[in-house]
Amino acid sequence: MERYDSRLGLKYHKPICPYICSTMNDFQEERDFLANHVFPQLNELCNSRGTYFKAVDLRWSAVKSMKPFPDNLFRQYSCLHSQHLKLCLDYVNNCFPFFICLLGQTYGEFLSEYTPFLFSKATDLASLSGEEQNLYVAAKNGYPWVLETPNCSLIEFEIIQAAFRRESQFQYFYFRTGTTLLRSFEEVEEEEEEEEEEEEERLASVPLVDEEEKLKIGKLKAKIISKGLPVRFYKELHELGELVLKDWLVVIEKLYPCCVITENTDYKHSFERLYHDEFIQKCKQVFVISKEANRTFDVLEKFALKDVELDPNSSALTSSLDSVLRINSFPTYKSILLLTGERGCGKSTLIANWVNSFRSKYPNILMIPYFVGSTSESSDIMSVIHYFITELQHKNHGAHLEMDFLSEDLNVLVFSLLVEVFIASISLKPCILVLDGIEELIGLYGISGQKVKDFSWLPNSLPPHCKFILSTVSSSLSFKSLCTRSDVRTIDLSSMGDEDTKLSIFKQHLSMPNQDFFWQDNQIWRKKPNLSPLKLTILARELSECRIYRNEFQCIREYLEVASIQELWELILKRWIEDYSWTSNEKKTNSSTVATEGLHGWLSDALCLLCVAHCGLAEDELLHLLELLGYRHHYRVTTVHWAAFRNATKYWIQEKPNGLLYFQHQSLRHAVEHQLLGVITPVRESNPYTFLNPTNQKKKYFHQILMRFFQRQTGFWRVYQELPWHLKMSSCWSGLCSFLTSPSITDFISKIKSPSLWTRLHFIHYWNILSEAGYDASAAYMLSVEKIKADECHKMKRRCTLSVLECRLLQINDTDKCRLILFIGSFLKHMGKTNEAEELFLSAEDMLMQVGCWKH
Repeated sequence: MERYDSRLGLKYHKPICPYICSTMNDFQEERDFLANHVFPQLNELCNSRGTYFKAVDLRWSAVKSMKPFPDNLFRQYSCLHSQHLKLCLDYVNNCFPFFICLLGQTYGEFLSEYTPFLFSKATDLASLSGEEQNLYVAAKNGYPWVLETPNCSLIEFEIIQAAFRRESQFQYFYFRTGTTLLRSFEEVEEEEEEEEEEEEERLASVPLVDEEEKLKIGKLKAKIISKGLPVRFYKELHELGELVLKDWLVVIEKLYPCCVITENTDYKHSFERLYHDEFIQKCKQVFVISKEANRTFDVLEKFALKDVELDPNSSALTSSLDSVLRINSFPTYKSILLLTGERGCGKSTLIANWVNSFRSKYPNILMIPYFVGSTSESSDIMSVIHYFITELQHKNHGAHLEMDFLSEDLNVLVFSLLVEVFIASISLKPCILVLDGIEELIGLYGISGQKVKDFSWLPNSLPPHCKFILSTVSSSLSFKSLCTRSDVRTIDLSSMGDEDTKLSIFKQHLSMPNQDFFWQDNQIWRKKPNLSPLKLTILARELSECRIYRNEFQCIREYLEVASIQELWELILKRWIEDYSWTSNEKKTNSSTVATEGLHGWLSDALCLLCVAHCGLAEDELLHLLELLGYRHHYRVTTVHWAAFRNATKYWIQEKPNGLLYFQHQSLRHAVEHQLLGVITPVRESNPYTFLNPTNQKKKYFHQILMRFFQRQTGFWRVYQELPWHLKMSSCWSGLCSFLTSPSITDFISKIKSPSLWTRLHFIHYWNILSEAGYDASAAYMLSVEKIKADECHKMKRRCTLSVLECRLLQINDTDKCRLILFIGSFLKHMGKTNEAEELFLSAEDMLMQVGCWKH
């Protein structure tokens, strides 16, 4: 699916992800029909409104079809089966307020009224029936209410959680008519004999239900109708499709009124703003207010509002801040405040919440935040600076001006000139710029990574009414370099907070009953008094999930033994892989992709793919990629297996507003790079030639997998984000050259409205890389022009490089040819190829004159 960005000024639109509820085997045909014919239409409309539609359909029948299980899958299946109910209820909550329920004449498996319910006395889950195991796991993990009505089926539990324990106006129930049960329930006359025969044939494959099941499904439907929930009746697939489409079109219109997003417009900057706003909102949800945080807020606010030097001898300052902050004082004027601390001490969450608080208190003061770790592609320094410039221009002068791909402002692609524009922009009006996580900044084009991090590019003197608030880890090059400046004030977050604050953080992330019990176990915690907020968050999140698979106390004790965040992540990665993953026979034979002993399988591969991806990957993309890697048939990763893993990692691997997954915390990304990929240099900072190092062969392998995958995709924006990057990182120079010069890519790029710096920067960057590899842009483009003139674009359809993308130029007129040639000529002129550019301009002029003469 194509994923688009939202317009400048629009707020984040929550995706519409309804949970699909039905009995397991009775609605396969309906689910397939909706997934193939109705949901794509709804997603297309959502794309035009700056969001997306994705139905969550946990098809448990796909898991059962995998039997008999290979030996290495049996444990995963057993654990998955016992948490069936808990997982479904979790996803009902995750999808709230959106819910779609399909009901027929079957009720699903349940505990009969006369079944003795004795699992509370059981010492081993294996001694319980499947239904009892599910009740036990759900009750112990956040859903104790299921024990109040233990004789319900899964579908009724889902409906209770979605519609009876909570209220929502976006829930729809679709009852399949024609059964004896429904006719009796509605008290309608007998249908015509012909319709009865058709219905009997349709339901011939459905097992007969006993009287108790008939009674239960009838009571359930009566309860739904009596509550006044929206119920629709259908007899056949197309009628269901029309009903679902009509209902959910209304939902989309109600939530996100018409605002057309055009295909050829680059909304990269607007979407990037949404990333940062969403990052702030997510940090707000988990932020724990403490005395230390409030004191830090005061310091940040005083710095932002005026240049008043805090007196280190002040009694108020000494009493309130000395246990939390170490403020290094400098002479009078300071324009930069540098917040430092060890990784995991809560800098990003604190800054995000301070930004939110400051904006609420002072809405008229211009503040622009940027969180480097908020997305996988937000770390390039030129993109960061250009983001600040664009936001400042928008605030100072109104709407952002549209420009062509090769406009006269290409001087912004020169780093030194971009910095000059930045300084000029911050000189116009008072402003506060917040840049979090500066140790993660990289240089993509025109500047080295070291120069980016040492901030030598930043002028020694900044405008007096501009305040810069930065954050970094205290061991970084950025910290050491910035401390040498006379205009920098540093604040060191040296305290982890008192025990009450730590308990609040722990409970905030521990989604299970009896939370205090774990903290009060002094034997576990007393030896670790200096747990950072990040460690507490990791431990709480893991404790909520690992207990389904193993002894949680043993896990926590093992986790507490390690000293560093990276060591902790290594243990958790090992746990995830052991509990959720498996290796296919095909992967076992491929020794080049095997990671550290015991750390291989589909989960490891998925994390490596996500780490290597340029801008992140969507869930559907990852599942298709795993199939390409050999996880098929009995080894296939079903949506249910994926859902179990995502449910356990949803805090650490999050979804951006465009549906792409990314690592929420850089420490996890670093652990994946080191432990699973086996690389030393971070992926985003490596160059195409690192594959020559034997330790980087695995990284190259995943680049090549992604390269082959995106060569087959049809959406331009996703292909442009990923394919040239992986061609570059695989040192596939001929493929990269073919991609950039292909008429279809040239056609789309030439029609982009308001191209972002990111889009243009990468286009120029790829050609600079090709130039270093010995490729001549003018020769490659001149060959492409000859194909355009000779109407040979359609022949490219047979190539496997870009597949459907190259089919877009099957029909091209003379005006289109002139537009493409003029664009190529403009680009060659920018690259210094003036003779070739002049030749193309004259050629385009002749073609236009011929077109004009022909029309007359």
